[in-house]
Amino acid sequence: YDDGYPTPLLSSRKENSMNGSDTVVLAISLQKGGVGKTTTAINLGAALAELGFRTLIIDLDPQGNASSGLGIHPPDDAPTIADVLRREETLDSIVEPTAEKNLFVAPAPTGQMLAEVEAQLVAEMFPQPRLKDAIDAVRDDWDYILMDCPPTLGRLTVNAFMAADAILAPVQCQYFALEGLRDLSEVVKQVRQALNPTLEIAHYLLTMSEGSKKLSSEVEAELRSAYGKKVFRSSIPYNVKLAEAPSMERSVLKHATTSKGALAYRDVAKELSHGRTPRIR
Repeated sequence: YDDGYPTPLLSSRKENSMNGSDTVVLAISLQKGGVGKTTTAINLGAALAELGFRTLIIDLDPQGNASSGLGIHPPDDAPTIADVLRREETLDSIVEPTAEKNLFVAPAPTGQMLAEVEAQLVAEMFPQPRLKDAIDAVRDDWDYILMDCPPTLGRLTVNAFMAADAILAPVQCQYFALEGLRDLSEVVKQVRQALNPTLEIAHYLLTMSEGSKKLSSEVEAELRSAYGKKVFRSSIPYNVKLAEAPSMERSVLKHATTSKGALAYRDVAKELSHGRTPRIR
């Protein structure tokens, strides 16, 4: 594209014959905490759903904030993504609808169960494509699948990378977040060599931007210089409504529909989906 939009993810994949599009599976990841991974999963997912795309958020963070932030609280005995990773449940059997049209969640369990599953995954001599197999079985049911990864580069994240078409890295407008990209890039290189040969960090999203401050401007300039069109033109501003929305168990698009945060995530969704239309069902 020559219009400033990110390069489409699907250029090397077989296109869906119905409308020239196909399912996109994105891992939202950066090992530094507090950069906006869960906020992005929830609100980018909601913005894509608002555009008419059938969107699934897979909550892989043991804290379960993507689930609770959209009002999904599975009972202790309900199947969750932990059971999918154990290959005891299928992905479609655990999906829960949210209050927002076209937006669904594959929830994380309460308590420490997901952390326990990760310990089981670590015991495997070679990582198994547990999540990839589960996603492949239901892939055609979705336009977008967004995986909210934990703030580590452990086995849960590696499972997400094995399943992903690409990675979306939220980068807080601070230098420590830029440093975190080096570790992420190294893990992606290792996964690409051994487990997923087409994996790449396809998108960088600037978060918590305070455009009037010198540091935000410097970080943005450095990121754009390094990664060019892989950086979304839209950045996510520091916005109190984004912080409030999870306590209301809804996206910022529903909590404060005209807020700067809501408008920014709508712009990012338009960039990401540029040239695509929702699959006809």
